[in-house]
Amino acid sequence: MSIDQELRAGIARDQELADLPNRGVATLHAIHRRRHQIAFVAGLVAVAVIVVSLVSEQVIDIGADSWIDANVARFALAGFGLGIVLYAFDKDRHLRRVIRQREQIYELDCEIAGSLLSAGLVLDAVQAVHAELALDRLLPTIVEQGRSLIGADRGVLFIEEPGRPMEPVIDPHGLAAQAAPMVELVGMRRAVVGIVEDTTIDIGVPVLAGDQLLAVFVLPGVVATTLSPDTTALLARFGAAAGQALVNARRYEAAMFLLDVA
Repeated sequence: MSIDQELRAGIARDQELADLPNRGVATLHAIHRRRHQIAFVAGLVAVAVIVVSLVSEQVIDIGADSWIDANVARFALAGFGLGIVLYAFDKDRHLRRVIRQREQIYELDCEIAGSLLSAGLVLDAVQAVHAELALDRLLPTIVEQGRSLIGADRGVLFIEEPGRPMEPVIDPHGLAAQAAPMVELVGMRRAVVGIVEDTTIDIGVPVLAGDQLLAVFVLPGVVATTLSPDTTALLARFGAAAGQALVNARRYEAAMFLLDVA
């Protein structure tokens, strides 16, 4: 049984114990209305117990030979009132649990929706980069798709050629010098890196093919205060896909070169 199914089964059980209509997940309006009903009944019983206790000697204890004792009646009424209070407390406890489980289901649904959206965005980005075989079209596509994944405005792509250090190949905003330290940090860690500065964050994404670092994609000045695990995983998957697309593009260019030579 999944977490969602367990939560819904728990809600159905608690709704039945709280005398709520068991038709899916109860609305907050229905829950609050039920709480108001319980509070009204408990208050009405409490008032009735107080009134009866005050007039019990005149109403119940009629004469010395009466078979009803006023003190016994008071204790019985007090016990009845206590039972009503415990009943109301028990129902309210179940209602509180239903509210808490509703919030957990909402959070779980949000997480699932976010995961599905992230998976869809990554799939679109992966398809876009793998659709390009020409290297001169692939590199701008990597920057464009990487920026769109997290809504960044700018991006810089550094590529390492055999026997040469990392060099910027896509830098439309002239941010290569600013992004150079991030390239070194990503090269050492071989993982997505985020450096927070006030209300923005600089993000570095390794473009890997297996264990080989082919390129580094830098997103400077992203408006955020932290790099969440979901965003990190999203960019890591994109970096791996971009690395494979880069390998395929280089193989394609090598094959085209051999055909031209032949």
